[in-house]
Amino acid sequence: MKRLLKKIEYFAHNTPNNIALQGSSARSAELVELTYLQLWQEIKRTEQQLIDNDCQCIALRAENSIDWAIIDLATLLAKIPIIPIPMFFTEQQVRHILNSVGIDTLIGDWPHISNSASIPFAYLSGYKVIPAKNTAPLFTGTAKITFTSGSTGSPKGVCLSQAHLGEVTQSLINTINGDNKPLRHLVLLPLSTLLENLTGIYVPLQMGLCSVIHPGEKVGLMGSSQFDPAIFCQALMTHQPHSLVLTPALLQALIQIKTRQPQLVSGLKFVAVGGAQVSEKIMQRAFALGIPAYEGYGLSECGSVVSLNSHINTKLGSCGQALGHCKVEVANDGEIRVTGASMLGYLGQAASGTVIKTGDIGYLDEHNYLHITGRKSNLLISSYGRNISPEWIESEARAYPELQQIVVMGDAQQALTAVIDNSHIDQQEIIAAVKKLNNSLPDYAQIHTLIITRPFADYEGLVTANGRPIRANFNKKFTPVIQHSESQSTTNDPTMTLISIKDKTMQQTSDFFSVLQQATAKEQQVMYQSPIFAACQRGEISLQTYHAFLTQAYHHVKQTVPLLMACGSRLCEDYEWLRYALAQYIEEEKGHQEWILNDITACGFDAEIVRNNEGVGKIGTAMELMVAYLYHQIDRKNPLAFLGMVWVLEGTSVNVGGKIAELVQHKLDLPDTAMSYLTSHSTLDQKHIKLFASLMNKITDKNDQQAIIDGANMVFKLYGEMLNDLSSNAIEQIQQSEFCHEA
Repeated sequence: MKRLLKKIEYFAHNTPNNIALQGSSARSAELVELTYLQLWQEIKRTEQQLIDNDCQCIALRAENSIDWAIIDLATLLAKIPIIPIPMFFTEQQVRHILNSVGIDTLIGDWPHISNSASIPFAYLSGYKVIPAKNTAPLFTGTAKITFTSGSTGSPKGVCLSQAHLGEVTQSLINTINGDNKPLRHLVLLPLSTLLENLTGIYVPLQMGLCSVIHPGEKVGLMGSSQFDPAIFCQALMTHQPHSLVLTPALLQALIQIKTRQPQLVSGLKFVAVGGAQVSEKIMQRAFALGIPAYEGYGLSECGSVVSLNSHINTKLGSCGQALGHCKVEVANDGEIRVTGASMLGYLGQAASGTVIKTGDIGYLDEHNYLHITGRKSNLLISSYGRNISPEWIESEARAYPELQQIVVMGDAQQALTAVIDNSHIDQQEIIAAVKKLNNSLPDYAQIHTLIITRPFADYEGLVTANGRPIRANFNKKFTPVIQHSESQSTTNDPTMTLISIKDKTMQQTSDFFSVLQQATAKEQQVMYQSPIFAACQRGEISLQTYHAFLTQAYHHVKQTVPLLMACGSRLCEDYEWLRYALAQYIEEEKGHQEWILNDITACGFDAEIVRNNEGVGKIGTAMELMVAYLYHQIDRKNPLAFLGMVWVLEGTSVNVGGKIAELVQHKLDLPDTAMSYLTSHSTLDQKHIKLFASLMNKITDKNDQQAIIDGANMVFKLYGEMLNDLSSNAIEQIQQSEFCHEA
């Protein structure tokens, strides 16, 4: 990585004020920006700290941050091996790593030793520890050990050199460089993932560009697979990135955003897609929408990236052509093999020769574009002797929203079975999606049997830490179910059987909260398109606009407790448990309208005219309609519709409330006494939303569920109208200000 470090030093001297990194850091709750000069100084300072503390081998376990990047770069400069550990690894997997490598320094989040004396490294906590005994020696030149979550649950350590990482980095730069190169990258995947480590830190910094780094909770991706599209949209709106690295599931989310809020993705110039096989239909959909999505292929043993499509050379349905640092060949049995730059070996096991046998099967077409069809070890052979790759069918299935979590089985059987993690989706919708899938597949690859289960992660040992299926365990668990099911029911399609599992471990559970989120996502996104959000991001909010928002907030917040009381009084006996929960809400919501009046006073305005609903303190049309609508639903229709408002307000507070509060306070230079409503609610509602989700999942009546969905969609609309009115008033104020200035 000499070239990377020399480039950072070069930019520090020649373009010292250019922004290198932007995002989150333990040094401040505010957005942090580091210029190239500041970054180089911090890398040098951290390198010296590591040397002074005699660090020999470092394990870094932390959420994405600027600090993470500085530690990583400092270890390269100091030539100290580093092991990035994903936050989603289990305690058992972390213990396996610590017992496998002679680690003497832990940096980041280590709960079991948090009481020990810590040493600060780049604003992260560090701890000196005694290395485990009888560990395998590191290969000479090891710079990084990346652990993959293997099918056995014990991660496998891949040892990589600086030279290898440097070659891959340069190949990626050669691929994306040009007149239309991306200038700002948004890190979305964990930096402990080698692909994002390269594309989110090494590539942009070697090119003199800017990388935006936030923890997953601020960009919408928590753990390895929990995704919040609303937070992702907010991150896109805030940072306006030019490049992203996405998994196939995240690409589908981006496609949905493009169809609903195209302005959020208009600045994208390069979206790399990898991590799993991608259906050609999904790539075609992205291409048709103008999303610059390019599929690639790689594995840790080869430095993460082997091949990649680009704006110059691309072929839909392929993983692109091999990059310059390696060469791809296909063996007689269809296995993909890679030569060129490769790993030093697995921890304790030197690489056997210069050829990496990937275990993937596929082919090269006439133009040397690589196509992956599946895993060699996962190949199914039907009782009719047909070879079938389950990954091929699974990637095609993911073109359908109902079939995102699917595992195909059927070795030595007459027909294929699909195990589907989709308990929150109607079974008939799943069946309809499988019928469409079957129409696109040859007869031998069609699904004949369905097993619909709870989330795979609920069952011990079915998936790895990052969500990949452990197929041997799927076979062990579900093959007896297929052969000896207690109850089978035939669907309308005579070629398909739906197996209803009766044992307790596989009974479906209600997940109405997820359904509610999906059913209201469209109206939620429409609300988020209100110009007031973008105005806050640009720093164009005035004190008068903030006052207008607080005024409208007062008029609906003062109705919260009366509405809770009214809703509770109208519930039937079946919902006695919910009545108790509403009583708890009432205790916590009492007096919150007074917080708002105090905020108004701290801003220098007259709170009493708001309390008395007079003049500029009067309730607006949208809020008056919203309150009236909710009382009408409670009194005349279904009182549970009121819970739709709870979802709107608490969900919005959790998603964007805290960030908006920071922007408003910073722009207007307001004291904390003027921000009590926004800041306290964004904190309180983090707890409330978990309670709310658990309550929603207890509601199973379809009519009551629909009432909540309808209520939420109506409140999203009316609340959005209120925000749009604020935006209109703000524009008028700006225009008047400009007019007065010109006069």
